[in-house]
Amino acid sequence: MHRSSPDGLPLSEDEGRARRRHTTALQRFNYASHQIATAYDLHICEAGVPDVETRYGACPRHEGGRLAAYHPSFHVPGKNHTIVIADCQFDEENLAKAWIADRIRWLILSRRGQRLPPASYRRRG
Repeated sequence: MHRSSPDGLPLSEDEGRARRRHTTALQRFNYASHQIATAYDLHICEAGVPDVETRYGACPRHEGGRLAAYHPSFHVPGKNHTIVIADCQFDEENLAKAWIADRIRWLILSRRGQRLPPASYRRRG
């Protein structure tokens, strides 16, 4: 598949890749902890299919000249979005990573429990 420039001229594969990379610049979004489901739906899932390359992390919070804490975060490489949970902070980076991973896991498991079973297994009323 060849892409064309705004002038209508075909772009080489490298130029097309560079242009796509430019249009998907890193974006950072801040959410509160009670909005994790919204952040998951808007950033990780695309038409109900999650981005399996999502990485959990911790963003350092700087107060003055010293490192004060870490905010839980996750990065979605497919969209190049970094989502930071701004109202939670932890003293250690690994605790922030574990917290966000646990919240996302809990969200996924709770949603699986809400699905109806296949029609052949439903109770008849």
